[in-house]
Amino acid sequence: MDVPMSLARYAVPGHGIAPAEELLGLAGFWPAYFLPAWDEFMEEPALFGADEADVDAATEALYSAPEAWPAYRIPLSGGHLLWIVHRNFSDDPGTDYLLTHPDWDRDAPLASLEGHFSGPGLSWPELVAVADSAPARAEGVRDPALRLLLLLPVFGDADVPVAEAISRISGALTAVGVAAGAAPGVAERLLDHPFWDGPTWTTQGESPLSGGAVGPSPLGVCDGQYSPRTLPLDLGGTPAQVRALADALTGSGSVAGAGVAASGVGQACAR
Repeated sequence: MDVPMSLARYAVPGHGIAPAEELLGLAGFWPAYFLPAWDEFMEEPALFGADEADVDAATEALYSAPEAWPAYRIPLSGGHLLWIVHRNFSDDPGTDYLLTHPDWDRDAPLASLEGHFSGPGLSWPELVAVADSAPARAEGVRDPALRLLLLLPVFGDADVPVAEAISRISGALTAVGVAAGAAPGVAERLLDHPFWDGPTWTTQGESPLSGGAVGPSPLGVCDGQYSPRTLPLDLGGTPAQVRALADALTGSGSVAGAGVAASGVGQACAR
């Protein structure tokens, strides 16, 4: 089974992991993708310009591939890569969100959507920054609207600016076919997460860095009891690597590719 090298420790024998950004073009993709967190959209496919048959086909493609798990790549600055993997075990399915880097000795889990869920994995400023800071010519999903929507299920922040968030999410929704008049209502529903509510984020935590030294970490931490980020992410690396990841999550370490912000869904993924 083929497995990306950066996910070698995450992978399970007998199951491959295959980049599958082409699935984002399926007519019923978004109701199917949002199923683990917002299953009500499965009953309203017309909101996304789809019908029941479209959603059934997309659900089959996303969640019924037990041998080669579909995955989406969201490239960040500095060689960091955020993976979204549909972990299609028959008895323990879920969708995992992980950060990887070629120099790390492990992956860093951000969130999981499953029966024993974990998250949130991103604050609102991080979500927006990651959506807007795709490196030019990187493989994976580069379109800001698609990046934002793909990461909405793992975002949670008590301090979200609601009006700004509804406007931003509405714009992303219209880019994937939601009618402009319906998009704000859908955006409001997507801000109401069923798994976590009102976590706050700070950057005041401390974490062990290389050599056993202890110092302030630039990585944000979350007070949500189910979040993997209640402590700064443990990379087993150096202070420079921690700083580079913080830059990647805040958008300060990269410049979005020219023209990406205005690109359409047809230009969403580079392969």
